Amino acid sequence: MRLDPLKHAKRSSSRWSAWLLLAGAFLPALAAEPLLLRFADFFAHPVGRHGLAPGPRLLAADGQRVRIVGYMVATEDPQPGRFLLTPLPLRMSEHADGDADDLPPATLAVWLHSTQQALALPHRSGPIALTGVLRYGRHAEPDGRIVWVGLQLDADAVLPPSQPAALPATFNPPTTP
Repeated sequence: MRLDPLKHAKRSSSRWSAWLLLAGAFLPALAAEPLLLRFADFFAHPVGRHGLAPGPRLLAADGQRVRIVGYMVATEDPQPGRFLLTPLPLRMSEHADGDADDLPPATLAVWLHSTQQALALPHRSGPIALTGVLRYGRHAEPDGRIVWVGLQLDADAVLPPSQPAALPATFNPPTTP
């Protein structure tokens, strides 16, 4: 039996077209899903002779939407428009310790949306899941702290104090670890 190449190409082409249409229906949903990032992804393992180096997943996530779970650092004076997130619960005593702190190297600076820079968020205990755009690179905070990894939250990630009961899911504790 001899196959007609033109007829076979048409049939094959229509199959590929169907697959491409099906894939196209799911690609926007996949693209909208943020990359899951862990604090363990911040640095390359094992630590080399030159010290900590950024990990490949952290570098690949720069400028991308990510989702990360961590603990909000408790501070004596919450800073408007920003807070710190770490892989474990911590409390800072700025008045007693000054610039000396015990923050781990994998500390994430979290910046509220530009429309919410005046908000000083109260501390939330327990793990929180955040979604935003990751920024890797040297950044000087208004208080002089130098941070290398930051997360820019969306405008709807935090609501004004007039609506405290309706925090969106991106700021609520996760249901699974």
